[in-house]
Amino acid sequence: MKKCKIFIGILSGTSMDSIDCGIYNFCNNKLEEIAFYENKYPDKIRNKMNNNLEELKKNYYKSYLNVELSNEYGKIVNEILAKEQISPKEVMAIGMHGQTISHLEHEGRNISIQIGCPKTLSKETKIKVISDFRNHDIENGGEGAPLAPIFHNYIFKKNDKKRIIVNIGGISNISLIENDKNIDISGFDTGPGNTLIDSWMKNNFNTDYDKNGHTANKYETNENLLNIFLEDKYFKKKLPKSTTTEYFCYKWVLDKLEINNNSIDKGVVLSTLTMLSAVSILKSIKENYKSCDEIFVCGGGAFNETLIFNLKESAKKYFSKEVSINTTKKLGFNPKSVEAGLFAWLAMSRINNIKLDYTNITGAKKPCVLGNIYNFS
Repeated sequence: MKKCKIFIGILSGTSMDSIDCGIYNFCNNKLEEIAFYENKYPDKIRNKMNNNLEELKKNYYKSYLNVELSNEYGKIVNEILAKEQISPKEVMAIGMHGQTISHLEHEGRNISIQIGCPKTLSKETKIKVISDFRNHDIENGGEGAPLAPIFHNYIFKKNDKKRIIVNIGGISNISLIENDKNIDISGFDTGPGNTLIDSWMKNNFNTDYDKNGHTANKYETNENLLNIFLEDKYFKKKLPKSTTTEYFCYKWVLDKLEINNNSIDKGVVLSTLTMLSAVSILKSIKENYKSCDEIFVCGGGAFNETLIFNLKESAKKYFSKEVSINTTKKLGFNPKSVEAGLFAWLAMSRINNIKLDYTNITGAKKPCVLGNIYNFS
């Protein structure tokens, strides 16, 4: 007999283009997706965040944006539950990530700041909310990111294959899922995913992103510029490591272009940034894991056809054997909904007091239970 419990995952990525919400059944230690919705990010909230970002970082805990964003989350959850004809009483908990506005190392200390008020979300939905996952990991000596590798192992493990799961969001991160039980799960942020592509499009093509990678596909890659990009200190940093869109930002590109000291067509820069996202992933796999059998891609970058083409073509140069590259759709999981599934799973883990071992991923000191519980009563 199936023992099923419903959890919800909700988050908004660094690009602030959408609020993703998924409803999941956890049945006999397996995850089943009930529904997934992408919801437009409110322009009003996005503009307030972007226009007051530096002030927000200093006084985020005082900002009404915490309540405003969580009210929006609550509205989305309530609408989705109504559409799916699920009562709030049937939901065990919501895993809420919030909106990251800062994730960096400052004076030897890791800092991760998310906007959002879990208590407000709980009151709006009448459902328990679990949050503060990243800061719990930091308190335990970790970097607070990436959180995905253990979840990727939970849903994508196959005993006869050495798999890499690549999540291409604003930042790209990879998870090694080994077929050898004696090797620990591991993963890290490889560098820029969509963030540099998006910021270049906004500043040079007057659009938010390169839909399907069609603009980049019209131009050639500048190998000299690509090599300058790849010389960045982050790519040489030892594990564990995580990064953010604060580091890989538009200014980062402009600084590298100054090093190149040549005027380069804006389309060629875009093409080179798209290649950078692919090559930095492959270099990271090669340098840390030597090779693998399969690579599966999730996140928004899975829909950038040029980026995926670059991954497939460049893999031939980096690996001596053939490595198959597909999106997680081939594994039966919508590439866009994997991260919402992650936060539902984190909520499930917290409700069940499961200790998660991020020692080999974030550098945490020991396995621990992640997340605080917020009740609406």
